[in-house]
Amino acid sequence: MARRLTASGYISGVDDETFGSNEYGNASLTRETVLSDSQPQNVLSLECRWGGECRVELTLVAQALDNGDVRVNGNAKLFEGTSESTGDLDGQRDFVVLVPRGKNASHSERVNNDDEGGDYADITVTFNNSIVED
Repeated sequence: MARRLTASGYISGVDDETFGSNEYGNASLTRETVLSDSQPQNVLSLECRWGGECRVELTLVAQALDNGDVRVNGNAKLFEGTSESTGDLDGQRDFVVLVPRGKNASHSERVNNDDEGGDYADITVTFNNSIVED
């Protein structure tokens, strides 16, 4: 039976400044995806840029399970460098959320700048797993 997964992501980032005020950014996105078989599908990609030098990329991949539950694998990457387009990866977190059949689930995660410290992003994801009605 096909599942309808609604996924919402919210990112709130802090660029920790040694001199001057910290800089902040946020982004949010909601997507609905029909999972019709057990193949993993990308259900949400969200990017947040702020402070002229920070970026977080969030990717959520979901898979419908035989019992109607949905497993979501999340990956969050924090980049910090000389621009918001930097390739300097300074922190990464992987997480898994199980969304029971017919239920909601949520998860919060912080990805830190593990290389230089200070900068971070708080990520909140929420999900709804419902049946696809004909």
